[in-house]
Order: sequence, then C-alpha cells, then structure tokens
Amino acid sequence: MAERTEVERQARELFSGLMPYTTHDLALSTAISFYKKAELTSELASQQLMARMTVLEWLNEGEVQPLLVESFENDLYTLYK
Repeated sequence: MAERTEVERQARELFSGLMPYTTHDLALSTAISFYKKAELTSELASQQLMARMTVLEWLNEGEVQPLLVESFENDLYTLYK
C-alpha cells in the first residue's frame, strides 16, 4: 500500500504545478497516479470499486470536473475491468 508520505508528496507536487485544483480534483488526480502504478494494482483492486462510487457521488454533487472523472473511470476500467 502507498505510504501516507508518498501520497502527500504526490498531492503537493500536483498542487504546486501550473494547473489549479479544487480539493476534490486534487484528491482524484492524486488517486489516479496511485491506481496506475503497476506495483499497487493487486493491492488496490479491492479498493477501486469504492473509489469509483465515491467519485461518481462527487460528480453528481458537482465537486469534480467531468473530464477528470472520465479519465479516472477509463483508467480504472482498463486496469481493473
């Protein structure tokens, strides 16, 4: 599983970039980076369904960008089918 410090580092790196993030967009972008890591795929397989449901709730509440959600869903579908 990813260490908390690694997650924090990734979020800080994304946040300090050129693209502005809302809190939910930053969380989703950070999550995508970990779900795409091949060495974490088997560990995160049981978590990805809950993540997808949470992101769908965020989308329905207008908390995340639809294109980011589409990218997240496409990535997770490809990785975890």
